[in-house]
Amino acid sequence: MRQFLHTAAIRFLVFLALTMPAGAGWSNGQWSAFVALGAMTTNTWHEALTPGQTDFAGSGILAGGVTWERPIGGSRYRWGVEAILLGHTGRQDHFELSVPVVLRYVPRRSRAITSVAAGLGLSYATKVPQVEIDRNGASQRLYVHWMAEVEFATRRTDLTTFFRVHHRSDGYGLFEVDAGSTGLLVGLRRSF
Repeated sequence: MRQFLHTAAIRFLVFLALTMPAGAGWSNGQWSAFVALGAMTTNTWHEALTPGQTDFAGSGILAGGVTWERPIGGSRYRWGVEAILLGHTGRQDHFELSVPVVLRYVPRRSRAITSVAAGLGLSYATKVPQVEIDRNGASQRLYVHWMAEVEFATRRTDLTTFFRVHHRSDGYGLFEVDAGSTGLLVGLRRSF
């Protein structure tokens, strides 16, 4: 099963690269950069979002990243790639690099919510994360990463704020060690 999932992921990335229309290079997308602050939880992702059940792990997060996105045809959807560098402090003290492929929906009639996004990729930690060891007894440096985000408008058209769930895990058995962690972040994004 693991070999099948690895092969499927590689084929999907090759498919994206081959189906990008001619002239649809990096210069034809929209770039943005962001900074975010947050905290790790001891919860599963759905518990972390349940009021009254969120249990913080005593580990803070400072994150920064860049995103490249482009529209999918004439639809309200955009796809792209994001590179995120996270610094963990407190209960764990390491850096983490996450690179997800992102799908973003831009609603037509919302003045407050500018987009809703989800991303899936890989995460590499410079040390085995202590919060994951505390939760599961073991962990590893490389894991599946997914994120979910709601973005909000500000008074400036080039700035938005967002709330994000940042999750690392074995991907339902894709990686050998069964573990994971969930962080909650708030951030500021600038488009350019």
